[in-house]
Amino acid sequence: MVLEEGGARRRPQGHEFGVLLEGSRNLYVNLSLLANALYFGGIRGLPPKEVRPRFEAWLERFGLKDRLHAPLASLSRGMQQKAALALALALKPRFLLLDEPTLGLDPVSRREFEGILLELKGEGWGILLTSHDLEGVERVSDRVAFLRQGEVLKEGPTQALLREWAGEGYRVRLAEPKAEALQKALGPGWSAEGPEVLFFLGPWEALREALGKLPVEVLEVSRGTPSLEALFLHLFGEARPSPSA
Repeated sequence: MVLEEGGARRRPQGHEFGVLLEGSRNLYVNLSLLANALYFGGIRGLPPKEVRPRFEAWLERFGLKDRLHAPLASLSRGMQQKAALALALALKPRFLLLDEPTLGLDPVSRREFEGILLELKGEGWGILLTSHDLEGVERVSDRVAFLRQGEVLKEGPTQALLREWAGEGYRVRLAEPKAEALQKALGPGWSAEGPEVLFFLGPWEALREALGKLPVEVLEVSRGTPSLEALFLHLFGEARPSPSA
């Protein structure tokens, strides 16, 4: 990552990043939220009189102000993630690095967390997010990069990437709720969008051949823009090495 300031380019320093790691490795679970904030602020060289009001302000915004003196272990997983994000923001970073921030969250907590990210993005925060939750990534991202063993397979603005592949996307509606089972059997290029809907990303000739082999009645085939998940399966299916003889 490189910063451009006044025509000059430089690499950001460690203190300019706010980090949120996967799981419960962000804060000490037996300490209160306030004790965690003051401890990590001290590591950054920030005095308590600066850290505490900023931390309390973020907790209030995330609906956790009344948990200031509660130990982290007493909070739900979703609350713990919000508390860790509040601390990361309170330490005055310029960027946020988020590693699987919604992993293990229930659907309600996941959508709440995504809403927070969208608000922060709208306020101008720089956010780098790594995640396998492609539906969530599609909802919150401006740009996306697909990585495989350190190699970038595809990168660009999220919606532009989806539009680029729209001409080769087909939505297949089935008469029976067998989409997930069929998707696994059909292999690369196929994804399930619901119990009765398959999505295929690829040429029409390949789709036509596959349709003749489906063990279930097809009610409708229509063109459609792929999801990030469909694009991911298509790209990684192409990148996966063939088994040796």
